[in-house]
Amino acid sequence: MANSKGGGRSLFVRGLGLVMIITSVVLGTYLLVAFVAWESGRSERAAAEASRSVEQIERQVALAEQDAGHGSYGLALDRVEWVLTQEPDNAAALTLRQRIVATEEAAGPGPAAAATELPAEPAPAEPTVESTAAPGREELRRELDALRRLDEREQWDELLSATLAFQQRFPNDERDETDKLLYNAYLNLGLETLKTEKVELGLNYLSQAERLGDLPQEAQDFRFWAELYLDAIAYYGVDWQIASANFRELCLSAPFYQNACNRLYDSLVSYGDQLAFLGDWCPAESVYQEAWSLGGTSDLGGKLDQARAGCLSATPEGLTDTVPITGAPPPEGGETIATATPGE
Repeated sequence: MANSKGGGRSLFVRGLGLVMIITSVVLGTYLLVAFVAWESGRSERAAAEASRSVEQIERQVALAEQDAGHGSYGLALDRVEWVLTQEPDNAAALTLRQRIVATEEAAGPGPAAAATELPAEPAPAEPTVESTAAPGREELRRELDALRRLDEREQWDELLSATLAFQQRFPNDERDETDKLLYNAYLNLGLETLKTEKVELGLNYLSQAERLGDLPQEAQDFRFWAELYLDAIAYYGVDWQIASANFRELCLSAPFYQNACNRLYDSLVSYGDQLAFLGDWCPAESVYQEAWSLGGTSDLGGKLDQARAGCLSATPEGLTDTVPITGAPPPEGGETIATATPGE
């Protein structure tokens, strides 16, 4: 009886040991496969990120070449400087920047400045009947000369206020020239201000300039990007899907404008978090994957793996309208789209 009980216990122990061994082997195999899959996925994501970064840099260099060819040197330099923040030794960008700077230096003053260039010391004119009868003409000439010098020196703020004051004092004199000076002031102030936080003010300046003349392509491009940016910001923190869609377009067209790619990254991660919270794992995976292509972090990698596992264990019910990125560099150290760049 005792032997029977001892034999049964021994058999149970041997069976339990065998089960534990089999379980350990199965678990070890599963962990090994999971680790290999995770490493493979990480390598694939890193390779895809590097490829997209290269594509985006090449695209911006090509667009800068086009802008320079159309005479939009300011916009071309914006693109070149952005490329050099991503890849400081990019030979094509360095060469293009050098060429643009040399071209601008050789060109000298712009058309408006050249047309109004003054001699250093104009010879005093002989008194005439007009000057005797209208002593205010000498004051008008001096103030007009001062406006021309402000234009030459590109002192746009001072030029704007001084030209408006001139037109108030002399509403019927030199109107064509002062309108051109006013146009220069509004146009350049608009382009400068659109690159700051005062985007609405920059758009207003361009609107004022457009009343006086046609806007160059560079100004039209910046106006388009500024309006797109304002649309995106309006939904930032309110509707992450719409914010992502607008920043996606802006990031590809003008990654240098208003930190567009970083804002796209943040919008995508927040949108993915929202989907994950609701248990929509497959759409969340797609959104996280797009964010990863902009620049992966360990935190985002964990979210992406969790969403992928959740999607695999669930029955997909459909996909979101998320559009995959066709090319973008990582945000700020890691630093796009749906439509083509204006003016392409």
